[in-house]
Amino acid sequence: MEWWFLLFIVKRKMKITLNEKIAVASILILATINIFIWRAVLAAGADTLHVHFFDVGQGDAIYIRTPAKQDILIDGGPDSSVLAKLGQTMPFYDRKIELMILTHPHADHMEGLVDVLERYEVEQVLYSGVEYKSATYNEWQKLIATKNIPTKIAQAGQTVQLGEAKVDILFPDSNLKGESIKNVNNASVVGKLTFDQNTFMFTGDAEEEIEKSLLYQFPGDMLNSNVYKAGHHGSKTSNKKGFVAAVKPEVAVISVGKDNKYKHPAESTLQTFAGMGATIYRTDQDGDVECWSDGVELECS
Repeated sequence: MEWWFLLFIVKRKMKITLNEKIAVASILILATINIFIWRAVLAAGADTLHVHFFDVGQGDAIYIRTPAKQDILIDGGPDSSVLAKLGQTMPFYDRKIELMILTHPHADHMEGLVDVLERYEVEQVLYSGVEYKSATYNEWQKLIATKNIPTKIAQAGQTVQLGEAKVDILFPDSNLKGESIKNVNNASVVGKLTFDQNTFMFTGDAEEEIEKSLLYQFPGDMLNSNVYKAGHHGSKTSNKKGFVAAVKPEVAVISVGKDNKYKHPAESTLQTFAGMGATIYRTDQDGDVECWSDGVELECS
């Protein structure tokens, strides 16, 4: 065999070995980077509560990520746009929602929940159980039954513990399962989220009737909340001065559609919040609103 041929073989083997070393080194580097990325992802939001008020037009959709990395969805808005919002906000590896809450079965609060049930694994559903004739409401209930998802009828006195955070149900004040209510806004599930020193009030479309009931049932400072999700999109039928004064919000979030036909929010509501010194966020002007808390400090933007 010619010497030059032997030299070619040796060089070829050296080249392969070098390439293999480069490949191994590249894999190790990528693996190291991947570890750091995953650590960052898993650490993101550690010991922090995140509450997102999604801009879904004229409707409500609120997503909560607890420090225990549990996911809560309160209402789903008037269409499937909530899916894109969840896709942008939830960790990409998480397809489970631990708790879905339907405040009441009006379309602008529940249309998107049907899509969520079809795309995500939902562990539990909490709702008032009120009777309401709607094709979407029927479809939503059928999906829950088909998927065999545990359901609970919301009633004052219940507490949902979510690690260091908890949701206390303040209304309905009685079991409404199968009940027919003339104005289902006044069958809205009202809940208060607490994480250490920070609190959030979620009122659905509760109107003055419920607000008066809450004032009677929870005297003193029991309604105080740092963040208040304005009732019924800031309507004048809700957010009465006496109730807002009892809540004493630092921040008021109004979930509302741009140029909506109902002319929400009402000027009287805006004046009430402003008069009490609350910072006002509106999804029609500010887009998605996020609040985060470490249990002591609270920030919204």
